[in-house]
Amino acid sequence: MLTELKRCNSIGNIDGILFLISILAGKDKISRDEIRNRCALENNIIVNCPGAVAFFEYLRLVDTTTDTVIPLPALNVLSEQQSDAKINQLVALSISRLVEDGIFDKDATGFDAEKGHLTIKRSAFPLAYAAIRNFLIMAGALNKEENGEIGVTGDYESNWTEQLHNRRKKFTLEQLLKQQEDQSKRGLEAEEFVLELEKKRLPKMAQKIKRISDFDVAAGYDIVSYESYETEHYDRFIEVKCYIGFPHFFWSENESDVARIKADKYLLCLVDYARIGEPGYQPEFIRNPYETIFNGEEWLVNAASYRIQKI
Repeated sequence: MLTELKRCNSIGNIDGILFLISILAGKDKISRDEIRNRCALENNIIVNCPGAVAFFEYLRLVDTTTDTVIPLPALNVLSEQQSDAKINQLVALSISRLVEDGIFDKDATGFDAEKGHLTIKRSAFPLAYAAIRNFLIMAGALNKEENGEIGVTGDYESNWTEQLHNRRKKFTLEQLLKQQEDQSKRGLEAEEFVLELEKKRLPKMAQKIKRISDFDVAAGYDIVSYESYETEHYDRFIEVKCYIGFPHFFWSENESDVARIKADKYLLCLVDYARIGEPGYQPEFIRNPYETIFNGEEWLVNAASYRIQKI
């Protein structure tokens, strides 16, 4: 469903969304062709049918097959409300799902004391969520800000804060340990994925290309490899960072120091975990990342924490 949403910036206008609800309500199932035909014949509405259906599926209002859309009981309940209430409910469901997906980390939201409202960084919305962001703006739940952030309107601020509060409360110690375990598992899978890519790139040297992160945690990189068949010694040092959503990662002081020393021989490999199983997927390699990240303009660098010791 997110793949379909990623292909569109808009799911339609308010009248189009309401019309789509009306033609889905009460049906056991309806073909995608019928949805397209009925929307095309209706005046004064705009509906991006594939995107809108994917949006409803994301909100758990419908199930889908290749050719049909199957309304769920929640959509029938929604259809019985007044128009404004329908849109308010779609907004509430959208906020709930976005927070549930965890795309808003602690650095993604803030409070504008001057304007007196909650703000969300535009970068918090990955491309796959752009259509949902634009729906929330169209519905009046979000406002675009001049500084690149998005303001949460007063009518909906309590929805956001309540959802964020509840989600963060759920992270008990046990869940935190589970999260760390999952992150470690994803990191290992990403390293194995990149290791195989390197071996396929230089198959005749595959035996010498190694993942060293298991036995040298202080190396500052995960994989040692070669630039070409002409290379006699290791000259390609790869640090693998796995992410979900928009590209982001934590870089230790040791890793960044090693990257600075090794310069062009050091590569930072960013792996989108959701795409590891996608045929032909190639992660992003950043050569000499110390220079690119600290002296370029493409990355925002924040100090995660400081160690303070009384003397």
